Amino acid sequence: MLVVAGLYPAPAADAVVGDVTGAVDIGAGRSMFVACRGTGSPTVILMSGKGNGAEDWLQVLAPDDPAHDSPGDDLPWGFGELIRSQDAVLPSAARFTRVCAYDRPDVRFEGADLTTPRSQPHSVDLDVADLDALLTAVGAEGPSVLVAHSYSGVVATLFTRTQPEKVAGLVMVDALSEHMADVISPAQLDNWDASNAATSPQVAEGVRVIDAFQQIDAAPAMPAIPAVALAVDKPWRTDLLPPESLSSEQVTFEDWRAGQDRLATSLGVELITATDSGHDIYLYNPSLVVDAIERVVEEFRAGV
Repeated sequence: MLVVAGLYPAPAADAVVGDVTGAVDIGAGRSMFVACRGTGSPTVILMSGKGNGAEDWLQVLAPDDPAHDSPGDDLPWGFGELIRSQDAVLPSAARFTRVCAYDRPDVRFEGADLTTPRSQPHSVDLDVADLDALLTAVGAEGPSVLVAHSYSGVVATLFTRTQPEKVAGLVMVDALSEHMADVISPAQLDNWDASNAATSPQVAEGVRVIDAFQQIDAAPAMPAIPAVALAVDKPWRTDLLPPESLSSEQVTFEDWRAGQDRLATSLGVELITATDSGHDIYLYNPSLVVDAIERVVEEFRAGV
């Protein structure tokens, strides 16, 4: 799609433009924490996985941390030192366009400028509506590039399929997709849905996976837009789980990778699997994610 001057409306008069770190008004008496840097179009929106927020995109796994050399994904178990860095995805991508990362409700419950909480677990359409309101609040002119990690994959997919005119491209970072329902059993899906809906003092956000898949299946088809799909290549550390928790109803690493293959095929792209990363690719290998973002941004600007 070729970007033509004057084709897209200017930001709303009350939109927050330029660099910002704090809460912005998204309407209906609610606010959302957002961090925006850089200038240029299209705006890139960084979307975190379940229980995570904007801070993720400001950090990297310390370059000398042993977790880089581990054959499995150590980060979900609390191993690995995360540090703020100018090499992280948000500051790096802000060198070539405007980039915003945000907190969904209840992904953070300490500190200033918290996103307005909501009842948990919640359905994906609420996150789609919040994303739409956020784009207006930050003055995102024209279509935006959505960079979705994990759970945010279904948010980005439903948003794109229902409001394609607002999406310039997709970067799927080991992202959840509705195609998982095609590669796991009904029992696995029910178990996975229940575990993702569950909340705790440590992870207050709960999401409804089956409902998200159903909403996506009922939506219009995915438009043809620039896209990149990245997948984990460090397997899950199931060796650290209690033996009694392992069962045939658990989603496996092989299941997840099969879902990634189907997601890439549905987007018409080749899945990038040589990531040398666990699930949080943007922490292990931020430059790979930044390169993918720049590729999609440039394809959109060129009208590819």
